[in-house]
Amino acid sequence: MLLQKIKTKIKSFITNSYSNKGNKELLTLFSHFSDCIILGSSPSINELELTNLSKNTMVITMGNFYEHPAINAIKPSIHVFAASHPPITEKVLVNWWSRCNEVLPLGTPVLVEKRDKEIATRVFAERKVFTYSYGGDFPIDFTKPIISPWSVTIVGLQLAIYVKVPEIYLMGINHDWQCIKPYLHFYNHNAPSLEYYLKNEGVEISYEKQQQPFPKERLYREYELYQQYETLKLYAEKRHQKIYNGDENSDFDVFKHVNYTI
Repeated sequence: MLLQKIKTKIKSFITNSYSNKGNKELLTLFSHFSDCIILGSSPSINELELTNLSKNTMVITMGNFYEHPAINAIKPSIHVFAASHPPITEKVLVNWWSRCNEVLPLGTPVLVEKRDKEIATRVFAERKVFTYSYGGDFPIDFTKPIISPWSVTIVGLQLAIYVKVPEIYLMGINHDWQCIKPYLHFYNHNAPSLEYYLKNEGVEISYEKQQQPFPKERLYREYELYQQYETLKLYAEKRHQKIYNGDENSDFDVFKHVNYTI
């Protein structure tokens, strides 16, 4: 009996007990949408017309996407950030998010990982801030920890699945830079962006320094990332949700390519 109590106590320490019932509001805000587009920052996004999105479309943007020149016309439904991690310092994070707060439409809430909540509520003081936690598993439930992502897109995709949007379209998502192409985005790394603020603090961006062939560690991570996409695809299908690649200029082939009509 004593041994069982000890085991239970140890398990309670290593299990993520995060609970955020307030995130049920995400269902209220977004479950009525007929479809969702998740916008990434690959160079292919420059080829897409995004200024006339339907009001019935949920729009999820992530990371540096707020630098898109049409951000005010796009009017994201929510903007997602992955958890901060080295080499991102607190100063870099504050500068990066302050820039985001300046240009992201004020009506757009942000979703951040719980470790960054204090900084987020300070920087985004005049907008709604939602939090989530890593360390979870299926079923996807944002009132509990979610699956720890290998890319911020995995967070956005889990959100779209959680709020039960029937059709989900990925655009500007292309992970080929991980293995076969240089580290590029639609924006200039020497203009305001995470890369810009890292460089201002003298932090070297390892991805930019990599030469072909890329290190095998990147291939391992790429494999893990694609496995997450494949698993989420199957999970969504069981919930009668469909995920597509709506970007004709993206080679990302986990999801079926379709021509998304705006």
